[in-house]
This record gives sequence, structure tokens and C-alpha cells, in this order.
Amino acid sequence: MLRHFKPFLKYCVVGVSGTVVDVGALYLFIEHFNLPLLTATTLAFLLAVANNFILNKIWTFENKSKNYKKLFIKFLIVSVVGLILTNLSMYTLVEIAGIWYIYSKLITSGIVLTWNFLGNKFWTFSITTKPLEPHENLEYDLSIIIPAYNEETRIKSTILNIFDFIEENKINAEIIVVDDGSTDKTIEVVEGKQNKFKNLKIISVMTNKGKGHAVKKGVENSHGKLILITDADNSTPIEEYSKLEKAIKKGFDIAIGSRYLKNSDVKIKQPISRILIGRIGNILIQLFIVSGIKDTQCGFKLFTHEAARNIFARQKINRWGFDMEALAIAQLLDLKTKEIAVSWFNSTDTRLRPIRDALRTFTELIYIKLNLMSGRYKD
Repeated sequence: MLRHFKPFLKYCVVGVSGTVVDVGALYLFIEHFNLPLLTATTLAFLLAVANNFILNKIWTFENKSKNYKKLFIKFLIVSVVGLILTNLSMYTLVEIAGIWYIYSKLITSGIVLTWNFLGNKFWTFSITTKPLEPHENLEYDLSIIIPAYNEETRIKSTILNIFDFIEENKINAEIIVVDDGSTDKTIEVVEGKQNKFKNLKIISVMTNKGKGHAVKKGVENSHGKLILITDADNSTPIEEYSKLEKAIKKGFDIAIGSRYLKNSDVKIKQPISRILIGRIGNILIQLFIVSGIKDTQCGFKLFTHEAARNIFARQKINRWGFDMEALAIAQLLDLKTKEIAVSWFNSTDTRLRPIRDALRTFTELIYIKLNLMSGRYKD
């Protein structure tokens, strides 16, 4: 019990020292320098922030992270919110309620102390998620992950095509279908093939959380030396795997299928509106988070086991934006990525809604950029 209570006591001591700095500076700024109330409050608060950041990092939470930039930005965000609370509280108590500014400051300090403790404990100085350690027992040469949501009409043929391919090429592989909270008979269809294919596995997520979440679950449960992510509609035929495998054998950590390279073979094209939105989106992606890759969103990607577990352990996005996030993390980790032209068939039975999903993806792009800037993807 003392082990858990000791950090709280330390935080309280730091909070008291910060309050002394805050109140003392406020008194000096008002009584000796005749500064306006809000200006004095802001300057005093910033001095207290500097005091608290240093003491909390090296003493309270004993955070050994050397990523000072990340910690500082997080601490700054928490502090800015605290500053807003401080000014609102001071104005309300002094100007409206007519309470002496010193008493008002003590009350305000209690409110802000509570906010700072919660924000810094559970966010700023929280333990960073560490990369997933590679499985020691990699019993397969290849793990094939298929995220699926309401795919009862398409998943059967995709599974059959994949098994025909791995048997013909004598590949020691497992197929992992991750059901993302389907409301149709997707699970029953997959289970119906498990008697025939012993290496077919299914992971069921009770509620729909997104394709990115499904892929991450698949990676966490994979035992292949290589990990292939492919779509349930088989848009990129499994035969294209051989092209990606050659790149891995040449020393690349990641090989991704692309629809936008010169030799790409798009058998069935998307509507012009989707093509236009996709191209504009890719320009923004290249400008802000992933450079040098023409097609981040193709759902056919091959990773070494270690690369996949390093990347997806850091993943924050559960839905459409996970592809560009994964590649942004790969570049951050200096992993070697090869983009390869593949054959691709557009599925008319798509759940993608161009306008809605374009706006969502743009929002996720900004989110990824902020994470990169703050160092959130680093150890």
C-alpha cells in the first residue's frame, strides 16, 4: 500500500512547493511591481509550472525517459489547461465573488492541483507502451492476417484462394481471420472451414472497433516469421505475395502493394470521385507524415515479424488511418520499406464512404502529425 501512496505524498509536497512559488510570486508581482491581476497570475503560474515539472520528473514519478520534448509538450498542455482554470477561477472568486486575492489563490490552487495530478499521473508521466517482444516460437514461415467485418459473402472464396496458393507453393503458413464485431454469419463461415484447414484461426472482437484494431489483434497473435496483411475481399490477389516476399529477402523490413506505380495493374478501376479523393489525400499524407510512398492505403502489406510487432505496439488509430500511421511509425523507426506495383481489383461492395471517411482520415492525419511532433511513438 505504501508503494502506491508514496508517489502521491511526493506529488503533494511538490504541489505545496509550487503553491509557495505561485503565491509568493503573485504577491511580489502585485504588491511590488504593480502588475495587473491576470498578468501577475499568469507569470506566477508559469514559474510554478517550471518548478513542478522539474521536481515531478526527477523525484515524484522518477521518469527516466530522455524524450524531454515529448514530456514537455504533454506537461505544457496539462499546464495550459490548468492556467485557463486558474484565470477563470481567480476572475470568478475575486471580481465576481469579491474574495481577497490571496484566499482566492489558495482555493484556485486546490482546484488546479487536482487537475494537474490527474493529468500528469495518467498522461504526462504514465508508463509508455513498450514494443511487443517478438515471439520466441515462430512455428510458421508466414502469418496471413485478414481483418473482417460482415464479410459472410466474400470471406469463403478468399480463404479458399489463399489455401490453394499456400498449398501449391508449399508455404508453412497460418491464416488469422480477425472478426471485428460482425453482425452477420462471418464467424460461422470461417468456422465451417476450420475442419478442412487446420491452420485457420479466428479471433473474435465482440464490438466493432475498426480495421486498425483488428489488424493489431492479428499481429499480437501471429507466430509467423513474416506477417502479411490482406483484405477480406481479395482485392489484391494472394499470388502477388511472391513479389513482396522477394523484397523482404533483399533486406527490406516492409514491402507494400501499390496501385499507383507505373507497373501497377488495376483491373477494375474505382469511380473517378474516389480516385480524386485518394490522390489528394495521398499528397497531404506525403507532405505531412509519410514521404516517398505513393499509395499508403493499399491493404496488401508484408512485414518481418519484428517490424510488425514494433510498429503495431505503438499504434494509436483503430480505423481507416491505421495504414498511414503504420508507415509513419516505420519511417520514424528507420525501417526499410519497399513499395511494389501489384494487381488490384476494385470491389463494388465497399463500405467506404468517400466524403465521410475522407474527413475522418484527414482528422487522423492531423492526429498522427501531433503524435509525431510530441514524440508519442518513441520509447
